[in-house]
Amino acid sequence: MRLDEYARQDATGLAVLLRKGEVRPAELSACAASAAEAVNPAINALVGPIDEAAPWTPGSPFSGVPVLSKSGHGRAGGPLGAGSRLLAGRTVPADDLFSARIRATGVAFVGATTAPEFGLYAVTESRLHGATRNPWDPSRSSGGSSGGASAAVAAGIVPVATSGDGGGSIRTPAHCTGVFGLKPSRGRTPFEANHFFNLSVNHVTTRTVRDSAAFLDATQGAHPGARYLIPPASRPFATEVGREPGRLRIGFATALPGFATAGPDCAEAVGRTAALLEGLGHDVAEASPAVTWAGFFDAFLRAWTHAVPWSIDRLERMLGRPAGPEELELMTSRYRRHGETVTVADLLDADQVFRAATHAVDDYFAAFDLWLTPAAVTPAPLIGEFDPSGTDETAVDYSYRVLRDYSAFTPLLNVTGHPAASIPVPHSTGGLPIGVQLVGRAAGEAELLRLCAQLEAASPWQRRTPPIWAGSTWRGGEA
Repeated sequence: MRLDEYARQDATGLAVLLRKGEVRPAELSACAASAAEAVNPAINALVGPIDEAAPWTPGSPFSGVPVLSKSGHGRAGGPLGAGSRLLAGRTVPADDLFSARIRATGVAFVGATTAPEFGLYAVTESRLHGATRNPWDPSRSSGGSSGGASAAVAAGIVPVATSGDGGGSIRTPAHCTGVFGLKPSRGRTPFEANHFFNLSVNHVTTRTVRDSAAFLDATQGAHPGARYLIPPASRPFATEVGREPGRLRIGFATALPGFATAGPDCAEAVGRTAALLEGLGHDVAEASPAVTWAGFFDAFLRAWTHAVPWSIDRLERMLGRPAGPEELELMTSRYRRHGETVTVADLLDADQVFRAATHAVDDYFAAFDLWLTPAAVTPAPLIGEFDPSGTDETAVDYSYRVLRDYSAFTPLLNVTGHPAASIPVPHSTGGLPIGVQLVGRAAGEAELLRLCAQLEAASPWQRRTPPIWAGSTWRGGEA
């Protein structure tokens, strides 16, 4: 199979070719290896080489399709450390439930993608692996924390990479790199490492809506003992792709009053998408949930940092020694110290703020079907702009700068648990990808996927490829 043919296919397309016998699994793994060899030196999205001999299960929907797992995800043999020197060289002993369900689709886990330390950051820059760069402009970040996943998918190494989202970590990298990133509803997929506020959700990063829907079908269902349970879908999510969404009421916003306002490129992308939605027959009006944003982000910071010292303490007990001064990012150490100051009363106060925000979002959905916002405040930031070991800021000052200047639009939905997706739209004036965020009702992935697929058909983003793209490196011959 030619590398340009491989890099243009999504997982669903590759699976069709495999079932027809037009390509063999070994060819696809070889293509993934060739793609990585061609583009990864420029983007640094992978932890280690591609395993062309990775096993796969026959007789399943995606048998033989190569995928990547996020560093720190519970995939047997994958990196345990999630970008941290503290756990460098350690591997995951066995699949967790999410990875087991991905593996059951028949895929070949051919490697792992980079992530920032413990998935804490909105950029993928670490002392362990260095900076993961954007295939559209290597002076820019691919986002975080699933930045290696989004860069690898955008650059054509694989069509699908596992990802996680605890504050925007699927959606923000998808925005930065021009791919599709869905954060499912809380409780839709297994996330066994969650604690207290249950902010994080597992899913995949893809180039197409149909791949995202298919892997959501394969992985849906919470893990045993999960605190949040939602009803299973009434029909497969894959069947929602191409289904008529009907006439929907969609509110849109480009600012979070009193906290952050989208920059011109991202605000204009929302305006263009709103106009496109109107042209598709939907009712569109400017509207937002009545959230007190400054108070919300104060609470979010407490919730975000309270578990950092607990998590590092657990790792130190596992290792039988304290973390050395060079084994943690500078900001991670500051988060640890800040988290130690968070009291039980602080967390109870945060819980009250989160309840109020959730009520506000539910009240919004009494009048509207979906909500449209920017996926981020600006396009992809420059490498080093938010480097967690490249600043003297306090944990609070750093966090607020990242939120106000970059990632403010995503965390609300981790708190409320609503599904949300970053959808690529035509690029910024500087040629960088832009994503808009569509938010659905609680447990409303079906309606959300229908609308995302309608937008994909109206403006097919997968035809746009970055300058650093595996397909453009093909010069004849087979992979």
